[in-house]
Amino acid sequence: MRLPTVVMACSVLLGCAQQPTAVAPVPANPQPATDPQQCLSQAECTTKTSRTLLFVFDYAAAGGALVQRQQRLLFTPADAPRGEWPAIYIRLAEPMAGRFDFNAECHAPSCRYSTAQLLQVYRDYLAGQPGDLLKPAGK
Repeated sequence: MRLPTVVMACSVLLGCAQQPTAVAPVPANPQPATDPQQCLSQAECTTKTSRTLLFVFDYAAAGGALVQRQQRLLFTPADAPRGEWPAIYIRLAEPMAGRFDFNAECHAPSCRYSTAQLLQVYRDYLAGQPGDLLKPAGK
């Protein structure tokens, strides 16, 4: 009587051991969010430099001052008329794996854009999604 019980128990254990075990699916690793101000190759840096130039020309066309260039720095000249458009400063990335630095400063009692808003517009340009500079973000 014991033998059939032992055989049956071993059969059950053996059957369970052969069943595929349920494994929780591994979630796909989402791609890390890339920083639009970063470029990882010469081609990407060249594209983002072109987008930066588009940004500064659109900025001037919308009413901001046209920037000047000194090596890798684009900046609003000190003698530019003060108005509702912030002065901008952009340091272009180095050709291989660099970063585009951006700053804006309001020289008037109030400006069309805050530094954070204008930075977001610039980042959109770098990402290839230029916005409308005549409509401030968040307003």
